[in-house]
Amino acid sequence: MNLSRVYAIVLRHFFLTRHQMERIADMLLFPILGLVLWGFLTSYAQGFANSFASFFIGAMILWVIFERVSTSVGVDFMYDVWERNLINILATGITTFEYIVGLVLVALVKVLISFMAMTVISFVFFHFSILNLGLPIVAFWINLVIFAVTLGIFNVAIVMRWGNSIGPLTWVIPFVIQPFSAVFYPVSVLPKVLQVISNALPIAHVFEGMRYTLGSGNFDSGQFFIALGLNIFYFVVVVAFFAHMFSLVKKKGSLVKL
Repeated sequence: MNLSRVYAIVLRHFFLTRHQMERIADMLLFPILGLVLWGFLTSYAQGFANSFASFFIGAMILWVIFERVSTSVGVDFMYDVWERNLINILATGITTFEYIVGLVLVALVKVLISFMAMTVISFVFFHFSILNLGLPIVAFWINLVIFAVTLGIFNVAIVMRWGNSIGPLTWVIPFVIQPFSAVFYPVSVLPKVLQVISNALPIAHVFEGMRYTLGSGNFDSGQFFIALGLNIFYFVVVVAFFAHMFSLVKKKGSLVKL
């Protein structure tokens, strides 16, 4: 892997973000507005349940991290498709692996900026700092990002294979799995059949572990390792799926049409 070519992808998106308001809004405006809206709601509800605000605001911050990373990889790929620039990029000699790594790094930089902004807002307005959770939150954050990156690579693969018409799934998929992700409520409140789906998602174990840490102050190593094992499995499957889809579109010539 040539790091200078990966850096070129990151630098390109940096310059694009500086001049396109929708990219800035996606990185800062939407996460902050969402946090402020739901944060004030939870502040009101805190009178009914003292721990509710901490659970909800912490869950909101982690959910935005997941949703931003998983969609950013696919959306930045879609920008290159919409601008008819994908073939130009691949013609430079950059490998597909380097291109995807570049998109992932761009997504991580964006979400780090969003995370810092939300951390400041949550502390100033709601006196809540997710950083107080210490190392446990770092461990669960890593699991969250791995799953988000996996989903982002899956989004790129299906758009590459089936074209623009399937592009909206890039935004839809995270919200399809949200009801099963235990973001704002524990898995135990779901019907038994839906609990099976939840337990198969790494993100559900991340949020269950976060709730345990907020409630007890201890690290739930069981939830962490379950999430990590599921992440490794899904990542291997999705990378193999992406490699197969890329090989298929090269043989059919549909990448040029895309």
